[in-house]
Amino acid sequence: MKFDHIGLFVRDLDEGRERLASLLPIHSWTVPVDDPLIKVRIQFGLDKSGIRYELVAPFGDGNPVERSLAAGVNILNHVAYLASDIDAELRRLRRQRCVPTSAPRPAAAFGGRRVVFLLTPMGFILELVEESATTALTQDGRSNK
Repeated sequence: MKFDHIGLFVRDLDEGRERLASLLPIHSWTVPVDDPLIKVRIQFGLDKSGIRYELVAPFGDGNPVERSLAAGVNILNHVAYLASDIDAELRRLRRQRCVPTSAPRPAAAFGGRRVVFLLTPMGFILELVEESATTALTQDGRSNK
């Protein structure tokens, strides 16, 4: 697996972008992406050291963000890794007592590649992003194709 990003829940992408950029040396942002399947709006920011942050905001009823924001928990929501074989990694992590929150599903932010979120025994959320040899993302969120 290869590190991809840190996911942060925010109420609004504009406000989240402004606040994060005031705290960290974010130097570039991707175009926001609406994902009606997962019911979130997403935007990636890259800091000067090459760490990529994903802002995740609500986009419709039943999204995974609003409940966390209301309770003030899981705001620093997940750590994401690219997986060359997402199904094999999912099996391996299940053997390590990680529990998937759903089956892998396509995500608009990753060009339809599948993602899956797992609750780890340590209490944090791990996201696996399916990596494709032809559509892997560069650190700034662009396709390297």
